[in-house]
Amino acid sequence: MVTKERASRPAGVEALDTRDLDDGIALTMLREISLTNTLFGGHAAVKYGLKKLLTEVHPNTGVTILDVGAGSGDVSLTACRFLGDRSNRPIALDHHRASARMCSTAGITPIVGDLRQLPVRAVSIDIAIVSMVLHHLPRPEAVALLAQLNAAVKIGVVVTDLRRSALAATGFNLVARMLRLNDVTRRDGVLSIRRGYTASELAEIVA
Repeated sequence: MVTKERASRPAGVEALDTRDLDDGIALTMLREISLTNTLFGGHAAVKYGLKKLLTEVHPNTGVTILDVGAGSGDVSLTACRFLGDRSNRPIALDHHRASARMCSTAGITPIVGDLRQLPVRAVSIDIAIVSMVLHHLPRPEAVALLAQLNAAVKIGVVVTDLRRSALAATGFNLVARMLRLNDVTRRDGVLSIRRGYTASELAEIVA
């Protein structure tokens, strides 16, 4: 039986989902994804989530961030700038060596590891950020990831992602061509949007 969600979320493997992606291509894609996070509101969404989580936390409390699926580390740096003096050195988890190199250069502690087997202990970090990651996962794996993180954090988890939309996929494709983004970045971006969850689907996963 094919569920409505499976029928509307196309199967497919994005280039960044593969561990054997050429490091040079990975570096280019991660830089371009950082740009699109700025242009299309990914960074703004993370800051909004952090603000909501920290409303009841003392302003002098230091905060440790785990950035899951960190890519270039742009989300970690956005979080650090938002937190200011409250920010401890963030930890960035990704399965690409290129990501680890970029994060290390940016002053972020990198961990190369599997999102499905998080190398974190229970209640060992303050906030986890899962930005533009869940659409890469089938629903059961997305639920399992958030369950692991929920057990590992002291304050909470910020989840941001792409909303599935044919119009958004078309718009991204046009803007990516105008910006002359790498063809692989453009294809991955369109597939990412098509594989995104609706707001109600994401709410069910989080619940």
